[in-house]
Amino acid sequence: MSASLTFRANVAATRPLTAQGPARAATARTALKVEARVVIRFMRFGRRYQPFYRLCAVDSRKPRDTRPLQFLGHYDPFTKETNLNAPAIKEWLNKGAKPSESAEALLKKAMVIIE
Repeated sequence: MSASLTFRANVAATRPLTAQGPARAATARTALKVEARVVIRFMRFGRRYQPFYRLCAVDSRKPRDTRPLQFLGHYDPFTKETNLNAPAIKEWLNKGAKPSESAEALLKKAMVIIE
């Protein structure tokens, strides 16, 4: 019987009765359409004055260096070395992902995107 509630505990938990205004009419609410737009953009790595970029697919509402949906390759601007996962990039583009301006320029240069 240690788990029983007393009358005093139940009374203390109730709120006093108050007068309420007229009931509001139910209004039709339109459902908000939330689009999770995916963009293909660079994430900056490396150290000061020596950048190294990873190409990744990210939700457009997230900050630049957030956790990506998928890594798609990397680009080193000093050695001009590029390693891209072309099938994965094409798959994201077919799903509707939009590349950023700089990512689009790199993809065109690497002939992943053909104009």
